[in-house]
Amino acid sequence: MNKFENVYQDAALMRKVLLGEANEVEQQDLEKRLAECPDLQKVYGQLQNGETLRVAFGEYQNYSSKKAYQSFLQKIGRMEPETQKRRSLRVWWYAAAAVVTLVVALSFYMSNYISPEEVGKALIQPGTQQAQLTLPDGSVIDVHKKEVSVIVDGVQVKYKKGVLSYQPAVATQHEEKNVEEQPAKSNELVIPRGGENTVILADGTTVHLNAGSKLTYPVRFAGKRRIVRLEGEAYFDVVADEEHPFVVQTHLGDVTVLGTAFNVNAYADAVVCYTTLVRGKVKFSAPNAETITLSPGEQAVVFANSSTKRVVNLEEYVGWVDGMYIFNDRPLGDIMKTFERWYDIQVYYETPNLRDITYSGSLKRYGTINSFLDALELTGDLTYKISGRSILIYDKADEQE
Repeated sequence: MNKFENVYQDAALMRKVLLGEANEVEQQDLEKRLAECPDLQKVYGQLQNGETLRVAFGEYQNYSSKKAYQSFLQKIGRMEPETQKRRSLRVWWYAAAAVVTLVVALSFYMSNYISPEEVGKALIQPGTQQAQLTLPDGSVIDVHKKEVSVIVDGVQVKYKKGVLSYQPAVATQHEEKNVEEQPAKSNELVIPRGGENTVILADGTTVHLNAGSKLTYPVRFAGKRRIVRLEGEAYFDVVADEEHPFVVQTHLGDVTVLGTAFNVNAYADAVVCYTTLVRGKVKFSAPNAETITLSPGEQAVVFANSSTKRVVNLEEYVGWVDGMYIFNDRPLGDIMKTFERWYDIQVYYETPNLRDITYSGSLKRYGTINSFLDALELTGDLTYKISGRSILIYDKADEQE
C-alpha cells in the first residue's frame, strides 16, 4: 500500500481517536497505519500537542475561503453562553479535531507528497521555458527548441538555457544623442500560454517574461530613451543610465525609470494595469489618468480613466519570479485566470458566483495545479473535475445531492 494512498481516511480516523469516538477496531486500524507510515505517525504525534492544534486551526483559516471559515466558526459556536463556559476546553478539542482532515491532507498535498497518479486524477504540469522570437526580417525562431546564435544589425543574439541575450558593440549604443529616439530594428519575443522566458536586452537590462506575454524591443537602443512595449506580465531589472530613461509602454500608459526593479502586469484582455515597485523609483503616466510616482513596496493601479497607488505585499505580486504564487484574500476567478495562462488550461464554473469566493494561500509555481485544486476541495466549498486541459469547478453541495 502506498503510504499516502488513504490520506482522507487516515485523517478521519485520527479525528475519531482524538475525540474518543473510535471503536476498538478503528483504534487497531489506526495503530496499523501508524506502524506502516512513519510520516503519518509523526503528524499524529504533533496533533496530540495543544500548541500544534492551535497552529492547525490557524492553517484552516489561511487555506479556507471566508465562506467556509465563517461557517466553521458558526458551527462550533452554536451553544448557550453557560454551556460554552463549562465546555470551553472540550469545544477547543472539537474545533481542532474538526480541522485535522484539512491539516493532514495539506501537509501531504501542499508539499507535493502525493502525485495525482496515485489518487487516480489527471496530472496537469506547470509551464516550461519556451518562446518565439521574430527578427526584423520577419523570420521566426522557436528559441526553446535549439541554441541560437545570429548577428542582427551588428548585434550578437544568443539563446541558451532559457536566456535570450543581446551583445552589441559599445559604440553602437545611443550613438545618436540629439534625437528623442532613433528608429532601430526591433525584435518581438512572444511567450505562449504555459511558457516563460528571460531576455537580457542590449543595455544589460534583464526581463523575466510570464506566460501569455509579448515584449517588443530594439535590437540595440538609440536616442534619448530606451523604449520597449509590453503586453502581459514581466519583471524588469533595469540597468541604471540617467541620460537614457527606460520606458515600458503598455496599452494603458507608460512606466518610466532610470534604474530599478519592478513588475508590470498589463495583459491586453485586462481592464487594469498593475505596476509594482521593488526598488528604486518609477512613475506611471497615462493619457486620461493622473501620473503616479512609486516608492519601493508601492503599486500603481491604472484603469483607462483613473489611477491610484497603494502599499502591497511584494511577494504576492512578484513571487512568481522566485517560483511561488501567493494569494491573499483573492477571488477564485482571479487566481484561476493566472493559472489558466501558466498551466495552459481552460477553467469553467458551474455558476458565475463561484468566481467571487475569496481564498488565501500559496502554491509552488513549478508544482502541478492538482496540489491547489485538492486544497481547494478540502475547504468544503467546492470540488472539481478535469477533462484534458479543461477544469470544471462546481459547488460541492451539488455533488452530494
